[in-house]
Amino acid sequence: MTNKKVHWGIAGLGKIANRFVTDLTQHVENGELYAVAARDQQRADMFSNEYHSERSYGSYQALAEDPNVDVVYIATIHPFHKSMVELFLTHGKHVLVEKPAFTNIEDWDEMSSLAEEKGLLLVEAMKSVAFPAYQALRQFIKDNNVKIDSVEAAFGNWHEFDTNQQIFNPDLCGGATLDVGVYALWLYADLCQLTKTSVLKPSVKHSKDNAESEVDENVELIFDGEIKGKICASITRNLKREAIIKGPELEITIHEKWWNPKTIDILYQGRKQQVTTSVRGGGFEYEIEHISSLIFNKKYQSDVIRSETSRQVISIMEASLVENGFQHLVRSMG
Repeated sequence: MTNKKVHWGIAGLGKIANRFVTDLTQHVENGELYAVAARDQQRADMFSNEYHSERSYGSYQALAEDPNVDVVYIATIHPFHKSMVELFLTHGKHVLVEKPAFTNIEDWDEMSSLAEEKGLLLVEAMKSVAFPAYQALRQFIKDNNVKIDSVEAAFGNWHEFDTNQQIFNPDLCGGATLDVGVYALWLYADLCQLTKTSVLKPSVKHSKDNAESEVDENVELIFDGEIKGKICASITRNLKREAIIKGPELEITIHEKWWNPKTIDILYQGRKQQVTTSVRGGGFEYEIEHISSLIFNKKYQSDVIRSETSRQVISIMEASLVENGFQHLVRSMG
């Protein structure tokens, strides 16, 4: 690579792409917006004009064929991720794919094998674990050989029932588990990985607040292993925004919107300390910088957003949905 910054392409130009690109263009030193793509040229041109990209394309194929694109951020709806990831990997692009990376383990395994074959990065966009405050917390746990007994985390916001919204649409793999449960599952699985603790199969309870709904509106997953876990998610209820981690002489609180971890209080062996991160952007800048750095250093596995954790979380989500009658939510689309 001869350019001084990693050239990013954006595939899918909805709300989350706007937030991602705002951080990319305003708060990242080692990467820059190069090209954007949507299914129609006018939409791509409008986005490009707003954020000043070098290129705009009215097809994803055209973006894939641009030789100057180093990495593509896929921000389309998750059942379309498999076909998009395959397109960009096949054309030699590194890929950062919005969470959940895939809705089933078969897609993950197939695309991971393709990325390995091509010598390319395939990373799930789990921005929460890339925050400096969370990485500092991991380091504290590691340095002090901290034992964790339990993790409690939830992600839930009330939405008015509307099947025109993706989160309530079974044909677009909506529902609480895939849309927001993935965050808390990632936190639990990542802490288990850090402490070398096995993740056992959870007991799962799904529920609906709208009788006519065809998706899982609420989910609770209880892990009864060496580290207890209570993981909750909802698209119809406002849930607690703090995550609590406990152990012997230990209580850790990740504060308001724990999935954007900026302030973490640690009480350990009678001593208090606080980990804080000064706010720069919307939180996407940390994962963008991390992926850009990996590309510059020719590293094709992330040690922050780990592939094995993505695989584990996808497996848990798929199994919980299929076993509770929501198998229609885990299919991928072309």
